[in-house]
Amino acid sequence: MHKNNAIQEEILSDIATLYQYLDHQNKATNTLYENMESESITELLIPVFKEIPDNTETRFACVDRIVGLKEGSFLNILQKLGIDEQKSLELRIMLLEITRDFHMKKHTKLLEYIHKNSLLSPFLRNLLDSIHKIGIAFNAFFFAWNQKLILGINKDLNTHFKGDYNAILKVLESSIECCEKDFSSKGGFSTQGELSDRSYSVPVLKDSVYQAVAYAEFFQEEFEAINQAFNHALESLENSTEICATLEQKDAHIAYLKTLQNALMQKQSSLLLESWRLVDKAWMQISTPLQIGHPLEYYEDHFRKAVAPEWDLRIARIYNGADLLESGINTDSKLSKELILEFYTQYSKKFNNTPFKDSIDSCVEDALKQTQSYGGMPLLFYGAELNGLFSAQVVPNDEKVSAKYGKKIFYFPDRVRELSMAKPFMLLSSKTFPKEFLDFNRELLYFREQDWYNVYEISTVGHEFGHILWVDLDSELQMNANGQFKNIEEFKATMGGLAYYFTRENKPLLKELIFNTISRAVGLIAWMQEDEVLPYYCEGLIHLQVLFDSGVLYYKGSFDAVALEIVLNSTTLHTLEQNYLQIYDKLINVYLNKRDAKEFLEDYAKKDSKGNYKPKDSKICAFVEDYYAQYQEIGQVQDIMTPKIWQETYKKENNAPNY
Repeated sequence: MHKNNAIQEEILSDIATLYQYLDHQNKATNTLYENMESESITELLIPVFKEIPDNTETRFACVDRIVGLKEGSFLNILQKLGIDEQKSLELRIMLLEITRDFHMKKHTKLLEYIHKNSLLSPFLRNLLDSIHKIGIAFNAFFFAWNQKLILGINKDLNTHFKGDYNAILKVLESSIECCEKDFSSKGGFSTQGELSDRSYSVPVLKDSVYQAVAYAEFFQEEFEAINQAFNHALESLENSTEICATLEQKDAHIAYLKTLQNALMQKQSSLLLESWRLVDKAWMQISTPLQIGHPLEYYEDHFRKAVAPEWDLRIARIYNGADLLESGINTDSKLSKELILEFYTQYSKKFNNTPFKDSIDSCVEDALKQTQSYGGMPLLFYGAELNGLFSAQVVPNDEKVSAKYGKKIFYFPDRVRELSMAKPFMLLSSKTFPKEFLDFNRELLYFREQDWYNVYEISTVGHEFGHILWVDLDSELQMNANGQFKNIEEFKATMGGLAYYFTRENKPLLKELIFNTISRAVGLIAWMQEDEVLPYYCEGLIHLQVLFDSGVLYYKGSFDAVALEIVLNSTTLHTLEQNYLQIYDKLINVYLNKRDAKEFLEDYAKKDSKGNYKPKDSKICAFVEDYYAQYQEIGQVQDIMTPKIWQETYKKENNAPNY
């Protein structure tokens, strides 16, 4: 027993060492924002600058693509330069390849560091090597998936039907995956005739009808490579000796990887739903500080919600309520599943029974009670995650699995904060927000570290808990008739954290939380034309409605001077809290009755002639349109005030210690 404890402590110590190495590696990468003129950046971007001008704006957009994994700035630059669609696509792929190669080199160095220092255990080292090799195969799958489905079939459908969303959904009905067997009576999940609320297939036109063709069938070359990588991984892991069952969980990992391989290679579309539910079930059995992430999300595909080729490994710093970097300090999240369940139980009492309320309450309670939490960072990532990493995540999305086995919440505050501190100040921020507002938020970021983490907890971890609330096993399927479920779900999630905080007696960080919400809501306007993040853009529009209606925000009518006036006093703050809770109650009633999500969204936003959602309120719409026009014009222009100068000035004026 003593020996086992010693091995466990050694592995946990190695995980802490690895976390610190990763943090150092990420900080070194983040300095590229400050050193955009460096030779390394110049060399990296030679192919790009043969095609577009090399200047401060284009360099920022490229660095943001590589370091921040955000494509928005680069898309805006291409549009601003008037580059045609085909050439833009070629440049996007070129920069994606550069981004991929940059991060694969980082991953290789990290794995070399682990082996050189004999960190972890032989089994865990084999696991990480296997994840990397599978990840390389996933990169190829993602490139093909993005090109053939997202930028191919889906784009062609949108063009053919002239953006008529409902017409596209109608023609694709025949390609929805349907379970043809009853698995629920045999200990499984799916029932005969059950329609999937997501897809692991591609719609292919056969005999004038769209049919579902499983990924393994459609992407045969890419999946042959994935299958081989899994075979090698399983052989290696099965031959590895387990020395610490608690932290290695060899049997659970092998069972999970075999189940995942089976689901990936499944070619019968009628078996895909059950196959992937078994993956989520097997995955929920793994509770180690190193957590694999498999295909779970479906933001890119608005038509059939095709699950994206995600593959990653997350490393937990906060594990079982302890901080592995600061031994002996208990850091159980203040926003625990117990507190959220207590909030939900009390808050739900104000709503009348609906035909679904008991079932929803039971589903939420079951999921919350079994929720696992991991606070850390992405360690290795591949595929669709080259287009952006999560600031936090709650998965699996399948409520039938979660009702039995719960969910996992991942949150990555260290990475989010470090990236925020590394980025330059942008001119658009100075033209939008008053100086006092910017200074307050910057003080929180740079000089009030613990308060920043507490705000992150309410806004971001609270958001993930908020996803779990008010949903039943079939809520998404029932509420998504017009494809708008995701476009209200992100607002509902954020409101979970906000409503929890608004209903507390003690709210010491209320101003900080509101300022964070304002900054985020306005910033989301920049995503107006980015389909992958449309749900967050829609969320931002609803926030703006509440903020303007409460008298907190006022648009002065132009960006000639500072565009927004921000009034936050006891009166507007009280009004804001009440308005937020009223709109939350309204939204909850939509969920409790499983009404079409479109009903709620259309109270706040409508599509314009170009198919972009805009606020229904004319004054808010004017601000959104003007802000977006400014973003298109100066979105990549940096402010003359730099983070370094601002921090030095702040320290002199406030006698603050060096950070």
